[in-house]
Amino acid sequence: MIFPKFLALEHYKISSLFLQALSLSYKKTLPHIFKKIYICYNMQAMNLLVIPSWYDTPDNPVRGLFFKEQAHALLDYFKKNEIDATVTIIALQQYNIKEIGMYSGIKKIYISEEDGITTVRARMFHFPKLEEINFRRGAVFLKKLILQAQKLLGIKFDLIHIHSTQFSGIWYAISKMKIPYVITEHSSTYFRNRIGATEKKYLPAVFDNAKSVIAVGNGLAKKIQVYSQKDVKVVFNIVKEVPRSTFEGIKQNEVFTFFSLGYDIKVKGFDVLLNAFARFLEKRRGVLVIGGLTEDGQNALKEQAKMLGINNSLELLGRIPHDEVYKYMARSSCFVLPSRFETFGIVLAESMYVGRPVIASRTGGPDSFVNESNGILVEPGNEDELFNALVSMKENYTSYNSSEMQEYAERVFSADAICERIYNIYKDVLVDSAR
Repeated sequence: MIFPKFLALEHYKISSLFLQALSLSYKKTLPHIFKKIYICYNMQAMNLLVIPSWYDTPDNPVRGLFFKEQAHALLDYFKKNEIDATVTIIALQQYNIKEIGMYSGIKKIYISEEDGITTVRARMFHFPKLEEINFRRGAVFLKKLILQAQKLLGIKFDLIHIHSTQFSGIWYAISKMKIPYVITEHSSTYFRNRIGATEKKYLPAVFDNAKSVIAVGNGLAKKIQVYSQKDVKVVFNIVKEVPRSTFEGIKQNEVFTFFSLGYDIKVKGFDVLLNAFARFLEKRRGVLVIGGLTEDGQNALKEQAKMLGINNSLELLGRIPHDEVYKYMARSSCFVLPSRFETFGIVLAESMYVGRPVIASRTGGPDSFVNESNGILVEPGNEDELFNALVSMKENYTSYNSSEMQEYAERVFSADAICERIYNIYKDVLVDSAR
């Protein structure tokens, strides 16, 4: 096993290894101890492979954006700290018969260089109701992509970071490849009872064969702990740190404005939000802006708003460029996301980065970091609680300190903070794999 130059086994750790070697009476242990010491001083490049379970598509360029941002943040962190490491991404995705058209003219496998990261995009057709076959096809295809990437780049991957068991985690487990891996779970399927019998039988192997298991929120960690004999660590997603000039100086709307973002009306609880907001407007002034919606989603909410008589106080938007999201947050008074299912909620953290309080639901994700100093938590799907939260937010708005929320977001969600935690996990895994 070859270790990165900056694996940073601190001097006290190396010293402790010498002490172990001197104090142990069992000669069989000595080669292992000295092997680890030798490796620490013979460090070369760490080659990291990132395998997301979903990624950008022609019709949705922001799909899996947090996977891409974390990979690029890790590369920046390595460079900043003079860590000799490479990062490669292999994104193998499934598509169904309805999605064939959007890939017209696009190669089945194509490779690009994106800001220092070699990215391999590939796709395979998903046969309905043939999950076992799909999993095994995916395993064969993924193994082929990994081997081809190593050959193309002239490297051997030392460590793999897989994002989500469905489907990349299961594919890799079935492939029987021996490269050590870390897995981070993001999926809300554990809350939505949408794990099929075929997937379920593979989950213990995926988690237990991983060198480290991570979840993006406390609630999700508890859910996947059922399938894993390893302790599940919690590491939040990264908030992309755009220049403060992006949103500072933008004037806040005079009318109290609630802002939200998402494309799935049911999952994000927008139907409940409109009902609660209509009640809010009975005795108060306010505006609700919802972005990120599909055309069908906008039409559905327009119909609901018409029935509630709140069209004049509601603004519905389609997809918003990422940097523009911060500007909408800056103009708003509060960000509200009453999701029925939410494993983390990156937009909530982004709102705090801008210095705006939030309203979120207790779904196991937001309640990992939303507290009384930066927002209000409600039960998912509870219209009364959401209505009360909207009222409370407006009436007690001055109690929230914008600067303190920004400082909190930078401390907890910054690229440096999250990358340091992830890199420490990588170091532990690589040391353990040397045994």
